[in-house]
Amino acid sequence: MIKTLVSLNADLASSIALRYTCRLADIIGMDIKMIHVEEADAEGNPPGTGWVRRTWEKGLLESAVAEISQLINAERSSCPALTLPKMMVGDPQVEILRELEDGAYNLLVEGILLTFDASYFENRMRSKLYQKMLCPLLLVKNLVGLKRIALLVEDHTELWNLIPTFSQIFNEGTLAYDLLHVILQKPGRLSFKKHAGDAADLAPGGSDEILIKAKNMLWEAGLPPEEVKTIRDIPTKIADSLEEYSMVVSCMSRQVPRRSPMVELLSRVPSALLLCWQ
Repeated sequence: MIKTLVSLNADLASSIALRYTCRLADIIGMDIKMIHVEEADAEGNPPGTGWVRRTWEKGLLESAVAEISQLINAERSSCPALTLPKMMVGDPQVEILRELEDGAYNLLVEGILLTFDASYFENRMRSKLYQKMLCPLLLVKNLVGLKRIALLVEDHTELWNLIPTFSQIFNEGTLAYDLLHVILQKPGRLSFKKHAGDAADLAPGGSDEILIKAKNMLWEAGLPPEEVKTIRDIPTKIADSLEEYSMVVSCMSRQVPRRSPMVELLSRVPSALLLCWQ
């Protein structure tokens, strides 16, 4: 069972993320826990200390409980085992990080509405929570059917992080997936798509070397991909080509560079993103 923490707010993004997680749990087996952290400064500066502060926080939590209860009740028809989340007042990033560490979770799920603003996604990747969390992150953007996964690798992908993470979560092998080697280009250059056959057909030492290694590691893990191919194009075009997938799996560097082509690609992918860290 994948011990999963879902971060909830009383909004559409969280509703979509929760429903997507429940559907995923039917396929791969997940122990779902939830958390809601009411941000202390969301309603302005908190009043005083002691009894005054505790009374104010209690009022915030009572209001939050009512809102989150409505969200969860709306999803119980598809996921009857859902219970109220752990709830508190504080800094969401600090409290979620503490819960991840104390509970030894295997996965954090958050909802994020689809946006083509790469800078928003880039800044989110630099957040305190994402920079310090150890487990993988599932960002749910849209509610889509769970049919097929795209596992992305670049020339610099650390496979010893990506492949074990992927195999731990999808070790039952019930979801079809493709292994895609993406070569990101600048606009104006010639693009093409090459379908790769067996590993022996690829050229060691060339741009397909990462694809050979990834394919061999996946075979050894008992998770052979259905298709193996290399895609060379600009980030926006590759993102468009990934619309058919229910989830895109990739690695994200802790050192997020400015105007990174990979960040732009991932920000534009319309399906859910499963990210491990390197």
